[in-house]
Amino acid sequence: MTRNLISLMLTICILLSNISFMYSNKLQYFDSNRVIESISYLSSDTMKGRLSGTLGNKLAGEYIKNSFIKYKLSPLTKDYYEAFNATTPIKIDGVPFLRVYNKEKNLIKDYEYGADFKDSFLNYRTNHITVNPNDDFRIYPSAIEVVQDNKSFIFIVSTDNFNFRSSFISKSSSEMYIYISSKVYDDLLTYNKKGYTIDCSIPYKVEETTLYNVVGVIKGTNSKLPPLILSSHYDHLGEDLSGNIYRGALDNASGTSFMLELSRVLSSMLPPERDIIFVSFNAEELGLLGSKAFVDKNYSLLKNGNSINFDMIGGSKSIPMTIMTGENSNRSITSSSLQDYCKLNKIDFNTEAKNASDHASFNSAGIDSITICDSDLSKIHTTNDTSDFIDKASIERDYKASWNQIIKYCYSNQYILKIYNKDFYTIGYCISLVLFLLLLIPNKNRIKVE
Repeated sequence: MTRNLISLMLTICILLSNISFMYSNKLQYFDSNRVIESISYLSSDTMKGRLSGTLGNKLAGEYIKNSFIKYKLSPLTKDYYEAFNATTPIKIDGVPFLRVYNKEKNLIKDYEYGADFKDSFLNYRTNHITVNPNDDFRIYPSAIEVVQDNKSFIFIVSTDNFNFRSSFISKSSSEMYIYISSKVYDDLLTYNKKGYTIDCSIPYKVEETTLYNVVGVIKGTNSKLPPLILSSHYDHLGEDLSGNIYRGALDNASGTSFMLELSRVLSSMLPPERDIIFVSFNAEELGLLGSKAFVDKNYSLLKNGNSINFDMIGGSKSIPMTIMTGENSNRSITSSSLQDYCKLNKIDFNTEAKNASDHASFNSAGIDSITICDSDLSKIHTTNDTSDFIDKASIERDYKASWNQIIKYCYSNQYILKIYNKDFYTIGYCISLVLFLLLLIPNKNRIKVE
């Protein structure tokens, strides 16, 4: 090997090693501890459960926006927010009550909120009902339906001491849904037979509210290529009328925090080949309203893209990772690719075809979309869904699986990414040292000639 060739190789090796060192120091690495810290903040007292339309929900949106700004993502719109309107539940003055009056209009029973009855949160189109003896009083094994003027009111037996809180669905079939204990169920049957009056009020109303999705973009080298959409929802269920906070740590402070950490890491890398759109939806708990509004507004941009949604990241490590597609969606290329990767890398997973998260809004528009989630339902929609139960190992498992799909879709020349590997510049410097030592060895043939 000639000295000129060695010198050339040494120069190239040092150059590549220095470039690798420079970019490796710039690169941000995924940190599950940061995800857990973010989950703790989003599920804290400050956020009050992040119910759509509340101050806590607004604060969560601002946190996401500020994170996008910090990580130097570009806005899809001028201020990172996309507005849409939705019907939301609003607390009003008053106290909840469930009371029974005898035929003489005397109060004979005043039940305790949270112990004997509680609103399910499903709907409040009407927030008060007086059940008279002659009303249409329909009895079921664990529920009572009262029909007045073709409007339905439901009293349903709670099986978990009133801990579960439903999503709010403004278009649900009944006007109001009330959880009751099994004893109250028996009482109401008896009181109705006696001709007594049942009076129930829940101090909520529903009204049209302007809500916001939060959107940031990492610009690709070719924005004409279909984008990758990485999403989550940041809303949850707020507080009940006793002030108990439904924190929604797993559902879905976790998916939002996971998505934000991905945005931090990806924004530190070389630009992807295509745009990566990060969006955190509002009003998922109101019926996937935020994701539907986003798809409707941006369909021409999204129609040929791929979407990965994150909902419930960090459930119990005993629960397999779930790859969820829509109920009526065609075969998902993204799902198939992810399944193949999980099988090859021995990642425990299962699949479901459900419209249970925001992927459904994309699927309904013909866009390939999946949700990655840890379907640990043991604490979902209860006050027990706190950051204490988030599992770090599950977060890292979900990262390993989703990261492969992101890189595969956004960096077709994956060899260029090896420049970020710390081993690359370490080996490069070692080779440079060997080449330098070779240069120091005297050229014996040259000495003999001289």
